[in-house]
Amino acid sequence: MIINEKIYKQLKNLNKQVENILNSNSLTDEQIESFLLNFEKARYNILAEIKEYNKNVEFEYEKIKNIDDNYKAELKNNILKIFVPETLPSFKNVKTHTYKRILLNVAEITKEYKDLFSNGVFIYIKVYDKIQGWDIDNKYVKPIADALISSGVIKDDNFSKMFYCAKGEISEIPHTIIYVLDSKNMEQFLKKVEFN
Repeated sequence: MIINEKIYKQLKNLNKQVENILNSNSLTDEQIESFLLNFEKARYNILAEIKEYNKNVEFEYEKIKNIDDNYKAELKNNILKIFVPETLPSFKNVKTHTYKRILLNVAEITKEYKDLFSNGVFIYIKVYDKIQGWDIDNKYVKPIADALISSGVIKDDNFSKMFYCAKGEISEIPHTIIYVLDSKNMEQFLKKVEFN
């Protein structure tokens, strides 16, 4: 893969920032947050470059694999199940590109299910994280609904068209599983998913 000039400059700049962080004896929270934000931007731009590269290679084995390749969606028994290979961001980290990455990837993998739901929908979100005692109400679920609207899977996320439930679990491998279904089937679904 040939890295374009823009990405190359960004990587050099990021490398300099990493060296500064490693050589610093004391950092403020603002400095750390600024570094992490720049790191996430660089990562996002590199992923965009990899996607473009993968579109133009001749053979499948030439493609560069990345986290975006692990997003999956499947429809079974009128329930759309979406696998997100990372945990949802917390409210305090919504400035990062995690929100945008999840939104764009979920929208992309659910395009084929456009117009699947025209009535009210129920979205059940299971968030897995490895931190003991984390709070489910600190997770930012907005990219899920925004992605489903973007792909046309749901029409709207106002209170009369959509409602959701979020449940937290412990896992050594952070990830998120989302179920989207007609709201009329919510009670039956919850009995099945919680007791199996």
